[in-house]
Amino acid sequence: MAFIKRLLLFLLLVLSGAAAWKLACAWDETGLTKLGDDVYARIVSPDGEAVGNSGFVVWDDCVLVFDTHFTPEAGQALLASIRSVTSKPVCYVVNSHYHADHTHGNQVFEQAQIIGSTNARRDVLELDLPSLNRTLGVARTQLRQLEREIANSSDSGRELSSRVQIRNLQQYLDNLSRLHIQAPAVTLDDRMIIKSGQREAEIRFLGEGHTDGDLVLILASAKIAFLGDLFFNDAIPNVQDARILKWMETLQKISKLEADTFVPGHGPVGDKKALERFLNYFRDLKASVEISVDRGDSVEQAIQEIKMPAKYSSYHFQNFFPANVQKMYAEIKALRIAAQAAKNPSKSRGKKAND
Repeated sequence: MAFIKRLLLFLLLVLSGAAAWKLACAWDETGLTKLGDDVYARIVSPDGEAVGNSGFVVWDDCVLVFDTHFTPEAGQALLASIRSVTSKPVCYVVNSHYHADHTHGNQVFEQAQIIGSTNARRDVLELDLPSLNRTLGVARTQLRQLEREIANSSDSGRELSSRVQIRNLQQYLDNLSRLHIQAPAVTLDDRMIIKSGQREAEIRFLGEGHTDGDLVLILASAKIAFLGDLFFNDAIPNVQDARILKWMETLQKISKLEADTFVPGHGPVGDKKALERFLNYFRDLKASVEISVDRGDSVEQAIQEIKMPAKYSSYHFQNFFPANVQKMYAEIKALRIAAQAAKNPSKSRGKKAND
């Protein structure tokens, strides 16, 4: 069983980093929340099958879905939530970005147009699909190895243990083989408007942040915005694919939207004050890391010595903080090096030649 757990952890890590979210800690599953007329958020626990939040809008003729959770089973639960409200077909699915906890339920909505950024489509095809195929390959190789061990073993106790591992691994492979990753078929780089009767939704790329392909869904008439993982509410963010300094700029743009309610990728629904708290977390992180860089500390020193400010001690996903420090350090250091090179171009060229 230990192997199965390690393999499952590997899958979650390579696909989306969701293992850390699932292992960190949980908040209560609050389920379906009505935000306005025909607008719903599905707020979920990262310890469950869904991992990331979702939502949907019921229009006159059909339904628009924003993100589809982490597994096909969670996607089915989302569809069941939609069916508890309406029998109208799902015509659009918007993926906020490419990470698996927001896209792996896509296959449930096979009749819908799947919309994402150009970069999100690229990453699904170039990162997500190959990672799944590699993981399947690792699992199948291990299965064959266990079968060979049984054939060559005379130890009945070891053989029994191997057969248990084979049974569990085969079940895991069967479940994983049912996953059919669906990349966005309709893409945008800037802005798209979708209309239904008198109502409309705006899909926007406002800038880099959690990834380089994050989209937001804006319902101007309801003053609601779905932000995906550009917003972690009361939680330390995952920064594995992030550009944090750009993310801060994007959050400032989001704060100027005509919206009062913001649905995060993780955590409870928030307002402008909650959004500002999240931006302030990055500001405080940047200030702490700048002191460390100015002092000449190594990245290892920064990670070890910079502590979580007390006002964020209740946030979920505390185990992400060292990676946040490391990423911010790398970005600030790169800016300092670039500024120095611009200031002394001849010295920089000479250094490169000597390197």
